[in-house]
Amino acid sequence: MNTERREAASRIRAGKPLQLNPKLVDALTGKELGLHRGEVRLANHSPQWEQAFTQLQQILHGDMPAGVKAIEHIGSTAVPGLKAKPILDIIIGTVPEANSEELHCWLLEHGFIYRGEAGNLRPDTMYGFEIQTNIRLINVHLIAYGQAARQLQDRRGYLDGKAKFIIQRRKA
Repeated sequence: MNTERREAASRIRAGKPLQLNPKLVDALTGKELGLHRGEVRLANHSPQWEQAFTQLQQILHGDMPAGVKAIEHIGSTAVPGLKAKPILDIIIGTVPEANSEELHCWLLEHGFIYRGEAGNLRPDTMYGFEIQTNIRLINVHLIAYGQAARQLQDRRGYLDGKAKFIIQRRKA
């Protein structure tokens, strides 16, 4: 990893201001996304959510580290017609031997906020993205293949199953 990336990671860990990727800001602005911390609210599904994800995916693909194998849109905002919290949930799948410091710096360089390491309760490392303080637009789940194979390899099945489950619950 180069010295510039290491220094950037150190500045961010020290709590200094982040530099947001202007392309990400443009991709997410006006897309009916965002939820204040502590707020619980469902919004009607918006086709703009998939557009925002597609743009996000293209931007991240532009300079992604070699260890990244997939960037997928998961969660309720990925299910057309389903009400959801207006926050994109993204899973970034990596090879098990991926350089975690390089991945960390890559996300920080785009303006993502580090939220916590994998541990006993969850297999992923979390990041968020906010244009305005405390208004979350994206949750990123960074995870190695094998730890979330179902989510990464069977995305469509996961989404279909979730939609059917929620529709059944709403009828009950």
